[in-house]
Amino acid sequence: MLRLTRSLLAVWSLSIVLFIWFRSLAAANELPGSKWKVASPESQGLDSAVLAEAVDYVRAKRIPLHSFLIVRNGVMVLEAYFWPYQGREVHDIASVTKSFTSTAIGLAIDKGFLTGVDEKVTQFFPSAGSPSDPRRSRLSVRHLLTMTSGFDCNTEGGEKALAAMRMSSDWANYAVGLPMITEPGSQFAYCSCNNHALSSVVTARTGMSAARFLQANLFDPLGIKNAVWPQDAKGRSHGWGDLHLHPTDMARVGLLFLNEGRWGNRQVLSRDWIRNATRENVQVRSGVGYGYSWWINTERPPIFEAEGRGGQRISVLPKENIVLVFTGGGANTDEIAPFLFRSIRSDVAIPENRVGQQKLRRALNESSKEVIEPSNKLAPSLARSVSGITYELASNPLNLRTIRLDFNRGNEALATLGFDETRWMARAGLDGRRRFAAAGPHGLALASTGRWLSDSEFLLDIDTVANVNHFLFRLRFDDGRAQVRMSETTGEMTDLAVAAVASKK
Repeated sequence: MLRLTRSLLAVWSLSIVLFIWFRSLAAANELPGSKWKVASPESQGLDSAVLAEAVDYVRAKRIPLHSFLIVRNGVMVLEAYFWPYQGREVHDIASVTKSFTSTAIGLAIDKGFLTGVDEKVTQFFPSAGSPSDPRRSRLSVRHLLTMTSGFDCNTEGGEKALAAMRMSSDWANYAVGLPMITEPGSQFAYCSCNNHALSSVVTARTGMSAARFLQANLFDPLGIKNAVWPQDAKGRSHGWGDLHLHPTDMARVGLLFLNEGRWGNRQVLSRDWIRNATRENVQVRSGVGYGYSWWINTERPPIFEAEGRGGQRISVLPKENIVLVFTGGGANTDEIAPFLFRSIRSDVAIPENRVGQQKLRRALNESSKEVIEPSNKLAPSLARSVSGITYELASNPLNLRTIRLDFNRGNEALATLGFDETRWMARAGLDGRRRFAAAGPHGLALASTGRWLSDSEFLLDIDTVANVNHFLFRLRFDDGRAQVRMSETTGEMTDLAVAAVASKK
């Protein structure tokens, strides 16, 4: 009888332990519904005072960060937005897009459209490239995913192959037909054309653009309703970039990967795919590896990240059960990392820091406030003589063909910029306050200011905000001619001088 009682007690104790364990697993990561669960940093083991320092640091240093989100245990503990981005518009995630294109490949394999990553690429594009190079026949989907395609992408001084691809009649054929300089799989070489080929593979097998395929199989299950993703003339989503999402929706995808593909009771993406995609498949340099279009930090406790130009980032820290999201317009997000690691106090809740929470609320309020730029009280007489004149520009990387300034609008100027296929009409505040106009790519806002630097030189500052690019145009006028010096803060272009002449039309 005693032996039976001990057995029953053992079973009961084991049941309690298992019950607590399963409950802890279920509670380990909350899942957002239409909105995220929000809680104090301390409730998830983070220090509010340190996070307040981080937010204040971004504003004080004028780091061009747009958003900074921290999710721990599935709970949003920090959601910071920095002027002029307010979090209401979808945001260009630049090359973070590559990780989404990779995910589309994983889902296509899960659903039987592809047999695996070792399928050969030439079967999808039989007319692409020279058949005389036997290395091309050995090119697989895996090589595209890991940036080991062997293509000559000519990335010195910018991604020239990507620009040339976009000028071709068939982008996918151009990408797969690039000259080969190494054996596939032998060497890492970053090449955005690889990812457009991957997007095209998804379309070839599923009959859908990667955007439509992900909407049905990834975005809808995760509750992501708003995504903008342009496509080429053949209906293939831009596999290398240009996907636009809300930062909070970027965090949903990060949480899915943290949960190894599980979303509630549903396995949205296979665990095996995520494990293979987020491990070091190829070494890039010491401490940095590359998976299936994910960057792997191998020096710290394991971190995998989707990264894009200008400060776009989804970082997953499995050991800390944390997802980070950054968006920006030229921000170096590594500056923020020390604050994050210093803020982590515990794996469990710590006492609420009321003073720290008050500092964080104040910092978040300040971060979203308007920033006033330098301005001029008086415009030179030259403003009247150049107002309304259209200047035609020499060839330039922006494909900016014309520029015109109208100075008869009081405290603002109207800047009209004509490109090859579109036109921007930006209202530039002359009083140091940015004017917003829904005139940028995809109908998103331009936030613009302008001021005279001298009697003959005008600075036009156009921030495309959610579209990442931030342009500075310095126009020097001289007797019917102008010189336009162009810069872009995310590094696409630095102080390029372009001649311009007044149009005779």
